[in-house]
Amino acid sequence: MNRFRVSWPVRALAAAAFAGLALAWLDPSALAPRRGAVRASSGPDTTRAHRYYRQGLAFYGEGRYVEALQQFQNSTFFDPHGSEVRFAQGLCLLKVGEPEQARVQFERALEVAPDHAGAHYNLGLALIALSDTTEARRHLMRASALAPNTPGLHRALSRLAEQSGDLPGAVAELRLERVASPDSAKTHAELGRLLARAGQPDSALVSLARAVLLDPKLLDAHIEQAKVYEALSRPLDAAAAWGAAAAIDTTRADLCAAEGVALFRAGKTAEAVPALQRATRLDPHDARSAFNLGVAYEATGQNEDALAAYGAASARDTSYADPWLNQGALLARLGRKPEARDAFERYLVLAPDSPRAPDIRRALAALTPRRPSPGR
Repeated sequence: MNRFRVSWPVRALAAAAFAGLALAWLDPSALAPRRGAVRASSGPDTTRAHRYYRQGLAFYGEGRYVEALQQFQNSTFFDPHGSEVRFAQGLCLLKVGEPEQARVQFERALEVAPDHAGAHYNLGLALIALSDTTEARRHLMRASALAPNTPGLHRALSRLAEQSGDLPGAVAELRLERVASPDSAKTHAELGRLLARAGQPDSALVSLARAVLLDPKLLDAHIEQAKVYEALSRPLDAAAAWGAAAAIDTTRADLCAAEGVALFRAGKTAEAVPALQRATRLDPHDARSAFNLGVAYEATGQNEDALAAYGAASARDTSYADPWLNQGALLARLGRKPEARDAFERYLVLAPDSPRAPDIRRALAALTPRRPSPGR
């Protein structure tokens, strides 16, 4: 019985991310074969191949990529020459973090359909993951020639340009991506990051504001906003951006810590305390956040809490000298001289060559009680 190849149409859409770039999506609405694609003489092999392919698409649409891959592999068993089935396998393999195997499937798809834009594009993504930037660029450029408005394509080319040190080229590619996908928050956020790197902070903030407007939950956009505001010495705006980021991902101590530091620099010491408290709770091993919390406590007159925070910082990192310095200074100010001497001595053990060491030695001499001179 003669068997023949059937290629079921699949549209390429922008969808989920791989290494920060959009994969072509398998559209379940395009499942049906073209009229006349399956003839009565096709036999049971292509019928089974099509059935497995449809099942694979259903699993893929549900995000069940391992099950989808199995169904696509079953389909290939009955029709090993189907370019779309090979393409679909490649997408699943990218999704499950197997770029080398994905590369093989995309290449097989291109053997059958050399002008398959989606296969060229996703092969480019797989090659980026495999650090083969030369071949990745070749396939991405071919995809660009075949389907110049493919969502994510110019973002991928921008990433390659940035990796090669061509920052103006990376910005130019993202501007093209913005034209192709004007409502892509990720594109605006990425463009904002690159514009900041290129020394154009005002333009960067415009792009980042657009990203946040399109997707208020886009974490990277808020983080990049905060970094630009910090570079512009606008700590209050930076604190607002860090706070928005911390509200999106409530598990990240570093975001809370950055918010607290920005608030402190903006003179909002009372508001800095809760942010730094959250940071120390989320990461009980972070000595820097505990130290900064101590500084904030001390600035708000909460001296005992400050001493406890400095103590926690030095316990979390026994090589960290600064908590002992601040602890000694605060204890001296409170008139607790023996404890202050101990703290300063610990500081000098850890940082004997610090620029502050001479001042600390003089402070220690002042805190040390003088022995009475022996009588004559």
